[in-house]
Amino acid sequence: MIDNPVPDIVMAEKDAIYISEQFHEHCRDTAINEIAKPGNLDPGFYDDFIEWYVDLCSESDDGYSLIINPKELIDDWWTENKYIYSVPTPYTTKTNE
Repeated sequence: MIDNPVPDIVMAEKDAIYISEQFHEHCRDTAINEIAKPGNLDPGFYDDFIEWYVDLCSESDDGYSLIINPKELIDDWWTENKYIYSVPTPYTTKTNE
């Protein structure tokens, strides 16, 4: 009988996609719950910040276990991207009362 490698290849591809989706989901959750919200980032910037943070985690040797200082990460993102926006700050000015 001939051994067909296609099922193994397909499963390996599906495993890689699953791992990538889990990585992205974890980075997204971390960006929102551990950085953006505690760092007072305006919710209108969440999607752009998440995209930047996922890329940062992907390129980092530490993966998604970066030591998190919300203010510094938001400031780093803003420094790289503020030219895109017409507002002076990424931080929300609303107070929750």
